[in-house]
Amino acid sequence: MEQAQTKENIMGTMSEGRLLLKLAMPMIFSVLVSSLYNIVDSIFVGRIGQNALTAISLGAPASSLMVELSFGVAVGVNAMLSRKLGEKDNDGVSKAAGQGFLLIGVVYLICLAFGMFGVEAFYRIQTDDAEIIHLGVQYTSIVTICSFGLMIQTIVERLLSSTGRTNGSMAVLLTGAITNIILDPILIFGYFGLPAMGMRGAAIATVIGQCVAGTVGLILNIAWNKEITFKAKSFLPDFSMMKEIMTIAIPTTLTYSINSILIFGMNNVLIELSVAAPAVYVIYSRLRSFVALPVWGIRNTIISVVAYNMGAGYKGRVKKLIKIAMRASAGIMVIGTILYETIPALLLRIFSATDEMLAIGIPAFRIIGITAIISGMTIMMSGVFQAMNNSSKALIVSIVQAVTLVGSAALLALAHNTSLVWFAFPVSEIAIFLLSIVFLRGIHRKHLGSGLFSVKPLIISTSSDIM
Repeated sequence: MEQAQTKENIMGTMSEGRLLLKLAMPMIFSVLVSSLYNIVDSIFVGRIGQNALTAISLGAPASSLMVELSFGVAVGVNAMLSRKLGEKDNDGVSKAAGQGFLLIGVVYLICLAFGMFGVEAFYRIQTDDAEIIHLGVQYTSIVTICSFGLMIQTIVERLLSSTGRTNGSMAVLLTGAITNIILDPILIFGYFGLPAMGMRGAAIATVIGQCVAGTVGLILNIAWNKEITFKAKSFLPDFSMMKEIMTIAIPTTLTYSINSILIFGMNNVLIELSVAAPAVYVIYSRLRSFVALPVWGIRNTIISVVAYNMGAGYKGRVKKLIKIAMRASAGIMVIGTILYETIPALLLRIFSATDEMLAIGIPAFRIIGITAIISGMTIMMSGVFQAMNNSSKALIVSIVQAVTLVGSAALLALAHNTSLVWFAFPVSEIAIFLLSIVFLRGIHRKHLGSGLFSVKPLIISTSSDIM
């Protein structure tokens, strides 16, 4: 009965399991491929030298914050637009898109200012190694000053995802990733008559890839995304809608921004123990992002479909969508556990790891891998919080994660044993997993009625769920 009421969009009509499979698979594929540019960057940068990898690691908080600011705004627009779509408010859909472009422009101005005036000082806070500072400034200045491509890419990709056009999202991310992967070796090492630009080349390849992706996304939205009408009046500032979007975006942005603080804190703990430790950390971070990206693909899909079905009043569908997503996230991260525990040396050697990095990294990967499965489930619960207008819960979880991870790492570092420090990761993951379960049960009781959702670990959806 519920499905018959909403024929204009599959997010309210298709069976829950098939819907997630249909919308998430292109998203999963696209984010897996797009993440390769981070992996490829690190592989080629690793060939420049250990200090180059360390420079990337120390600059990661700034680069991550840039991405997190843009993605936070995009998630706010995503949730608002999907809800308006579920309410059949066509004017509201178009206005949400227009306000999203205005807000993302503000984010770019912030990144531009940092790139022009703050990068070198940011590196000097963390290290006095002249080579690391030099390499880091080369890379981070370019990716921040030229981040307009990233901003456009982020917003147009989320507009496509918001209306269920995940094939379009895939095209956006895929074109950007392929462009970057092709240009990385050409610009870093100098092929086809071009000069070898080293770290600058890696940064330029990234920027060009983002600009290509943003351009493709704009074209697809204008030509294909018929549920969004780009009218001039939609781009006029509407502070009421901006406020609504930012009600979701600010907690979301703060949630993601905590990650930058976390990275900054961990880098400063690790570099006191060994210059190689931050290099290992950046390798782990990029591998973790790659392994967990199917979970992030489902999570991003969940934000759209749960918001749509809540707007349409389909609470039964929301319950089932959450259960399927949680089971899938646990199943996916089993792969991460296997990789971290069985082949850590191989994973590290892909990045031209030195003997010192191997000695540090092998035990690190095996220790961190212990809680990979619950990490995936926590990621999914965070997406549910955002979809159901409880972004503050996701923020609290992120704060607890940062405090427990950096705090326990700092305490363990007092023993001057690098291997011991990595146990801070399982401590933090267990803490935020338990907290997220408590929050999820409360949200379920408030918004979805009786019958509290109970996490069923490690069980992927049955065939009846999928079909």
